Amino acid sequence: MVRCLVLLLLTLTFAAPLLAAPQVTVEQLNYDFGEVFQGEQVNYTYRFRNAGDQILELGNVHTSCGCTAALLSSRRIAPGDSGELNAKFDSTRFRGPVHKSITLETNDPLHQQVIFGLSGIVRAELMINPERVSWGTVTAGQELESIVTISNQGKTMVNLQPPKTTNNFLTADLSAQQLPPGGQVELRIRGQLDPGMARLSGYVIIATDYRNVPHIRVPVSARLAK
Repeated sequence: MVRCLVLLLLTLTFAAPLLAAPQVTVEQLNYDFGEVFQGEQVNYTYRFRNAGDQILELGNVHTSCGCTAALLSSRRIAPGDSGELNAKFDSTRFRGPVHKSITLETNDPLHQQVIFGLSGIVRAELMINPERVSWGTVTAGQELESIVTISNQGKTMVNLQPPKTTNNFLTADLSAQQLPPGGQVELRIRGQLDPGMARLSGYVIIATDYRNVPHIRVPVSARLAK
């Protein structure tokens, strides 16, 4: 009987450390930021706690795209202590519903990865229609032309600079350089493929004085018929 008790005590003594482990618990995994205007920054702090009885060690932080940044308050969280993950999302190049994720690596044996979500809707104050110009298959020397409408759905007057192109075979001009709230201007884009060109591609870029949308970019493409 005594021998059995001794064996039981030894088993418990050596098993206890094996059961010790960090345990990450999160207040909120997903954050919905609602609606923001294009160009605005979204900031949110995710909070978590080490509910285990060993040091919680935090490893790499991966974001789903370069538009999202994340910063940890600490890489080691003692049992009972809390930590923070500060996230920042730049909405400049987005429009409509968005969902981004941030993956945090931990030494919690049950949660080696914690995935935080950031979602919402980005509203564009400057609407571009169409958002890109695709002339499809064309013949050499054919004159190509499209009109893009730029509308101001915000409450601020926007001044536009003369458009520039990234390809010498593209030209563009604006019907006006002031875009009042509720107004619109036309962007006329022209292009042409020479016989030696297989395709035409580039951007029309318009600089603005509007902080949230400092540049308007319209991609343009066409390919030569065989």
